[in-house]
This record gives sequence, C-alpha cells and structure tokens, in this order.
Amino acid sequence: MKKLDIEERLQCIAEQPRAYVQGTVEFVNDEWIFFDEEAEEASLVEEMAEQGIELFRYGHWLSGQWQETGMIATDLGIFPLTNGDRIRFRKRLTYAYRQWLASLPDPAFFQFVQWLNSLGFSLYDCLYCYNGLLFAKSTGVNFIIYDNTEQIGSVHHYYERGQASSDRFEITLNNGERAICTQIG
Repeated sequence: MKKLDIEERLQCIAEQPRAYVQGTVEFVNDEWIFFDEEAEEASLVEEMAEQGIELFRYGHWLSGQWQETGMIATDLGIFPLTNGDRIRFRKRLTYAYRQWLASLPDPAFFQFVQWLNSLGFSLYDCLYCYNGLLFAKSTGVNFIIYDNTEQIGSVHHYYERGQASSDRFEITLNNGERAICTQIG
C-alpha cells in the first residue's frame, strides 16, 4: 500500500483547532490589507494568499484562489472583496516540522495526531521542531514544542528506521504531567 503524502494526510484528519490565521480586510492605498485578529498584525493579502485563501460568505468558509484584482475565485464563482470581509489562511508548517510529519509511517502519523488532539493540542500548535531525520540519522530523538495558549508541551520522538521501524512519543506538559504513546512497526 502506498504511503500517503503530507497533503493527503492533512485532508484525512479532522479539522485541527488553531489551523488558521483569521481576520478582516481593508483596501488601503490601492492594496488589500489583512488584519490578523489574534496577533493584531497587518499584512498584504497577496503575500498571505500564496497557498490559498478562504472567504466567509453565506455563513460558510469558501476556499478559493486570490486574484490580483481583489477578487477570490471559488467553486461557487468569483467574489470581490469589500472592506471588513472576513478571510482566513491555513497556517504554514515549518519545513523541518512538515518533513518530520511526512517521515512518519501512516499508522504512526494517525496515532500521533489522535494522541496529540486528546491532550488538547493541534498539529498547528507547533512552535519548534528539531528533526534529526533531516540529517539521515537512522536512530535518534526529535524534539517538538507545542503551545495551545493554555499549556505548553514538549514532545520527544524516539525513532528507529531500517529493517524494523519504531516510533515512541513522550510529552511533558508545563504543569509536570507526562504521557507516552508508542507505535512499533
């Protein structure tokens, strides 16, 4: 059976909390500006929309592609932006983290996501990822730090690659609690 790529995997899992940067838009000095409601930062929409954009219309989020004319092309048609429209962008995963997720065998990936979610974290809560697999190490430990705004978790991923593959995940929370998840084979 073919291993799923990271995009296919992300489509297979339930919508992850905190997966989006969300805010409103305004047309200022002939440019569309995005105002992030959480970080209270401003950015050019066209720079944020390289990976796609979602527009809130009719009580739903519509996925689309940014058009330079200030329009968003969706499956339902082309919508012009207006001042105050709500839009969102999927958060980008860092290169090391994305590669780490892609390197996990399918069963380990899905078990890890379920375990992480059960602890109140989302894949998109990652602040930092050290991925030793990028250095072609067949055994080692990866370090991933998550922050869901309520707690911080430090995951240690012990792995072995070769004839037999194994993955063991340990998390320590900022309150001192610890948990373990293993996937062998």
